[in-house]
Amino acid sequence: EGRIVLEPQSVKTGIAAESIERAQGTPSYYGTLEIRKEPEGLLLINELDIEDYLTRVVPSEMPSSYEMEALKAQAVCARTYAYRQIKANAYSRYGAHVDDSTNYQVYNNTVSSERTDAAVKETCGQMVFYGDKAAETYYFSTSCGHTTDGTIWGADQSAVPYLKGVALTDGRTVMKELKDNDSFETFIKDKKVKTYDSSFPMYRWETKFTNRDLEKKVSGIGEIQAVFVTERGTGGIAKKLKIYGSEGEKIVSGESQIRSILGDESLVYRKNDGKTQTGWSSMPSAYIAIDETARDEESGLRTFTVWGGGYGHGVGMSQNGAQGMAKEGKDYESILKFFYSGTELREIGG
Repeated sequence: EGRIVLEPQSVKTGIAAESIERAQGTPSYYGTLEIRKEPEGLLLINELDIEDYLTRVVPSEMPSSYEMEALKAQAVCARTYAYRQIKANAYSRYGAHVDDSTNYQVYNNTVSSERTDAAVKETCGQMVFYGDKAAETYYFSTSCGHTTDGTIWGADQSAVPYLKGVALTDGRTVMKELKDNDSFETFIKDKKVKTYDSSFPMYRWETKFTNRDLEKKVSGIGEIQAVFVTERGTGGIAKKLKIYGSEGEKIVSGESQIRSILGDESLVYRKNDGKTQTGWSSMPSAYIAIDETARDEESGLRTFTVWGGGYGHGVGMSQNGAQGMAKEGKDYESILKFFYSGTELREIGG
C-alpha cells in the first residue's frame, strides 16, 4: 500500500539510515521507521517515545560539554517545546508532529552522550508552565546581553507575558534606553559590557556590506543611498529598517526579514574573539547598528558597517547565557525562571 514499517532488531542500537548524512555521520533512530511513497519522493517518519526523542535533540542543540544545569534547562525547554508541537500537529497530513531541522528542533544531528542522556533522565517529564498552559519555550544561541519580548513576531504581549526582554545580569533589568538609536549604538559597540553571554565569540560581531550588495536584493528604488533602523523593540532589536534609494524607498519589517535582506554568504564577520566567519545567508541577529563608513563619489559605491551582537532571534532562553549562569552556580530551575518570567516547573505523566 505504498508504505513499509521497520522495527529495530535491538532497541539499544536502533535503525541506521545509511543514505542520510548528518554531523555525526550516519544516524541511527530509536523507535520505528516508516517509509512512505509520496509524489515528491520517499518520506521517512520516525515514531518514538518523547524522552528518547529528547536524548537526540539535546546534544544536537547544545554541546554535551556544557554544564549539567545548562543541559537540564535545555532538556526542559526542548520537552516543553515538543509538547506544544505535538498539540499543534502541524504535520498531521504526514502522520507526524515535527521535522528534524531548525524549523522545529534539531534532532539526531549529533550523537547522544552520557551527560545529555542524564540531563534528559534527571528532568524526566518536567515542563515549563505559565498558569495552566505549557509555555512557549523559545530559545536561541547567544544574546547581545539583552533578550527581547514575544512581540517581535507580531504577537500580543498579553498572550505571552512570560516572554519579556531582560538584561542578562543578576539584576535582570529591562534597559528601556536601548530603543533609542544612539543609546543602542553605544551599547552594541561596547565589547566590555559584562553579561552572562559576554565571554562567547558571537556576543559582539562586525561586518561590512555595500549598496551594490544590497541592490541585488532590493529593486525598484534606484541606486541605494542610505540604510537606517527606524524602529527598535525591547533590548534594541531592529524591528523596522528603511532603505533610501535615488528613486524611492523601501521599508523592511520584522527581525527575520531584516536579517535576510541584509545578509549574504559573501559577508565576512569579525567575532568578539577576533576570528572571522563567512558563509551565512542571513545576518546572525537583528541586534544591529548601521552606519555609512566609506563613499566613492565617482562610482557611487557606498560601504556600510554593521555592529551587531548575538546569534538568533533573541526571544526566550539564550543557550550560552544559560551556560554562563550555570558556570556561576545557578541551577536549571532558576535559569528557566530567569528567562521565562512568572513560570513554574511541573512534572507531567507519560
